[in-house]
Amino acid sequence: MNNKKRKPARLDLTLAWILSSGTGIASAIIAASLVLPLFGQSPVVPIPHSNGGLQLVTVGIAVIILLPVLRVITMLIAFLQKRDYRFGAIAALVLLIILFAFAIGATSA
Repeated sequence: MNNKKRKPARLDLTLAWILSSGTGIASAIIAASLVLPLFGQSPVVPIPHSNGGLQLVTVGIAVIILLPVLRVITMLIAFLQKRDYRFGAIAALVLLIILFAFAIGATSA
């Protein structure tokens, strides 16, 4: 058996960074939306050209939802840069399926 530890690939490190920092950012946004009312502040983010605003907790949840999409986009770019068109096509197909599901969800809401 080979006991040498494998050095993580650059793509693995990039994906880990995206997921961990994105989760941290989303958690901080959600925590801020819970703490702001304690200090008399509104957890509503104003939206230009709109009468209302968007709850800050909704922004945090949206960031969490978009993390897998960002991961697939990152993988697609990495595969295309390596000229691995088979996995690039698979990543593109997964991205299209995700976008199609978002479109269906947006129209049925």
